[in-house]
Amino acid sequence: MPTADRNPTGTLLSYCLVLIFSVFLTFVSIRTYVLYGSYTGLSDHFNTVGVIFLIFWLVVISLGLRLLSPVLKLSPTNFALIYAGLMVVTVLPAMGFGGYFLPLLTGVYYFATPENNWSDLLWSHVPVWAVPPDLNAITDLFQGVGPDTPIDWSVWTGMLLHWGLFMMAFYMVSVSFIALMHYQWSNQERLVYPLAVVPNMLLESLDNPVQSILKSRLLWAGFFFAWVFPTVNALDQVFDFEVVTSFSLPSFSIQLTRIGVNFGCNIDLLVVGLSYLVNLNVLLSVWLFHLLVKLEAGIINFLGVVTPLPAQPHMGDVLLSHQQIGSLIFIVVFSLWLSRDFIWRQWRHIVSGEPESEANLISPRWAAIFGLVGLVYMAGFIYATGLGLIWSVLFLILALLVFFGTARLLAQTGIGRLRAASSIPPLFTNLVGTNLVGQRGIGALGLHMVWTADIQLFLMGTLAHAFKVCEDVKLKISGRKLIFFLTSAMVVGLVTTMVCYIYMGYRHGLIDGFGWYFVSSPRYHWEWAASTIANPYAARPIAALFMLIGAGLAALVALANYRFAGWPLHPVGLAVALTNTVSIDWFGMFLAWLIKMIVLRYGGVHVYRKTLPVFIGLILGTCVGIGGASMLYAFYYY
Repeated sequence: MPTADRNPTGTLLSYCLVLIFSVFLTFVSIRTYVLYGSYTGLSDHFNTVGVIFLIFWLVVISLGLRLLSPVLKLSPTNFALIYAGLMVVTVLPAMGFGGYFLPLLTGVYYFATPENNWSDLLWSHVPVWAVPPDLNAITDLFQGVGPDTPIDWSVWTGMLLHWGLFMMAFYMVSVSFIALMHYQWSNQERLVYPLAVVPNMLLESLDNPVQSILKSRLLWAGFFFAWVFPTVNALDQVFDFEVVTSFSLPSFSIQLTRIGVNFGCNIDLLVVGLSYLVNLNVLLSVWLFHLLVKLEAGIINFLGVVTPLPAQPHMGDVLLSHQQIGSLIFIVVFSLWLSRDFIWRQWRHIVSGEPESEANLISPRWAAIFGLVGLVYMAGFIYATGLGLIWSVLFLILALLVFFGTARLLAQTGIGRLRAASSIPPLFTNLVGTNLVGQRGIGALGLHMVWTADIQLFLMGTLAHAFKVCEDVKLKISGRKLIFFLTSAMVVGLVTTMVCYIYMGYRHGLIDGFGWYFVSSPRYHWEWAASTIANPYAARPIAALFMLIGAGLAALVALANYRFAGWPLHPVGLAVALTNTVSIDWFGMFLAWLIKMIVLRYGGVHVYRKTLPVFIGLILGTCVGIGGASMLYAFYYY
């Protein structure tokens, strides 16, 4: 294991900064969604815009202070710990938890009407400890009571405690999975971790300012080109410049009307910048399989191959979502098979107490205990919400399999807005049927939409990159210190998220905030639960068939990838081909692939490295621009 960092003053400073930044990032994210009432992108996806925004300014200020006195410098070790803590916090305020937590759970009461009949279909299946059935308090949360009415916190205490402990258990399981598999992914399989490239470059700038990438003129050219778009649009939003109507790069679409297929072509500079860091075969696989699978979807719809099911949250095309999940599960199983020797060595560390390897940032035995405690609590919590014990265990296994597989895809592809092809509850019921799960179980699945519905930002994915930045033995980060920073950030971020949503809801009203989180999402998710209870159905063999098709296609591509030298495709593209974020971003990935292919073919690695600062600049410029815009939205709208 790496030896511990021996600078207590620097450690204390970095710890304080983690806590301050955790509160700040959470507060700003929530305030923009409640008061500004629109999507910002600050803490919604794996591109972790808010984290990059904060660590960029941290590095710039630290390098400036370093010129005044070497005593004021921030060490790379402390920078890595701050980054790791923020990668935990960024999950909590919006897409990864907070945006769905209170609005979705309380929405089962607030959005109930005589027409949707939720009071009869759903209310009896919602435990009072999971969601307080206090209609007055819930109405006050959504509609606001102004600054003078006191908040009755006692109504929410039990709910916050139970769900807070659940999220801590989920955090423990996530840390365990990543701690046990990180070395295999990073050093044995050599996954690229494109999203960790910018943090690592900023870390190197602190370690060696003379050779800092921030001194590159090409970087700043890319930076200002990307920064101007979100900045001008934010200023126009706030101050309403009459000369500016829309400041963005052009977009267009390609339509195949015969089979009802439309390919949207949008250019997002952050997507282009991040994609330039990805391996060519992975990039090609993502955009090419998107085109092919979308054509497949059009042909299937044209032929009338459908399955009669209630609207499936976050699935898009139901059958092809199962096909993508099948590909994802194959990738996970195949990866674990390739890792079997490493997993066996980790098992020996856990069971027989063999000496620990320096490969592990955290002791395998402690990681296993950490994860086991979390797993038991999560399973017990799911069971307590109304899902049968066996079904609770199976549901948890399926969910963690999808989370784990998506985290691995993230480390390999670096898709900043990566998401799973399906939410877990409808995937689960399609495979086992609703009759076996029961009405109370369906109600429980509705509750667990909080963490298993919109799977595009979660702790396993962000922790994988936190470990990647902290893994360098030169940083001398001990496992205990890393866990201390991560856990502190988790607790502070979780408490801040819960308190801020309740406080701002009572003061300003959630109903006038961001429409997706506070209005559409509760209706969307609970309507699935109500429709499923009202219209039960048996297991759908066609769903399992398409999962097998997806697994088979991924197996064929994987076989070709390993058997034929120079094979250009990778199975990862099959697992995300038709997700809505890839549908939005595929053209930017295509552009990055085309540019990178031309640069490598005609200029080689040397020219690629020369051009790299431009694309790093696009990433930094977009993140700093969006971060600055979010600050403006958060503190201008009051």
